[in-house]
Amino acid sequence: MSKKKEERQYRIRALLLENGRMKTKDLADAMGVTPETLRADLAIMEQSGLVIREHGHARLKMGLTEPPISMRNQENKEKKRRVMVHAFQLIEDGQVVFIDSGSTTLWGLDALIGKKDLVIVTNSLLIANECTKLNFKILMIGGFVFNNGMRTYGNFATEMLDRLQIDIAFLGTDGMKDSSGITTVNENEMGLKRHLVSSSKKLVVVADSSKFEERAPFTCCRFSEIDVLVTNRLTQEQRKTVDIVPTVIEVD
Repeated sequence: MSKKKEERQYRIRALLLENGRMKTKDLADAMGVTPETLRADLAIMEQSGLVIREHGHARLKMGLTEPPISMRNQENKEKKRRVMVHAFQLIEDGQVVFIDSGSTTLWGLDALIGKKDLVIVTNSLLIANECTKLNFKILMIGGFVFNNGMRTYGNFATEMLDRLQIDIAFLGTDGMKDSSGITTVNENEMGLKRHLVSSSKKLVVVADSSKFEERAPFTCCRFSEIDVLVTNRLTQEQRKTVDIVPTVIEVD
């Protein structure tokens, strides 16, 4: 998908999130695009399970639907980048490093420049591709591919992970509100993340501060199991949520 299409569909999602059900004509006007362009974008978003089209209107499909990674990459980009750049400073030369799939972990990979003798383990097709440009050894965890998230999952992935010694693992989250740990909207992520919790020497969770206001149904790692949480500057109430985590790093 072209960058222009990704940006348009991100804007469509934002408008529908703000306004609810909208007439497609009003949506096209708000976007400044032709009805034909809007219909093409809505058709792609409907196929991805993001929107529902009905009688000249469009609305978001609410529930356990994960937006495509290309769309999530448009959200809170600068916050995510600052968090990841700081988190990657925890990596030491010669380590085996797991980098989780997700829109947060994808940002800041250029902070790995200058690191030596790393083995990058990941289930993200996008992260594996970007890390090839940095000339590290890359181990892609195999398995079924979840298209919206551009990541692998399943028994093949977890069995492969069980044979590895991970020095430090970086995990993302879909939300932490009203939860005892980090969560995901997809049950297919839970198995892989649970294996990482038990097999990694150091577990680092990276999350921009917006995740403290978002909910997801499946808890894959409790706060007590996290070694380090790297996030943006928190409110006093948000800090109380994660006060059980041994080390919380807040990045301006």
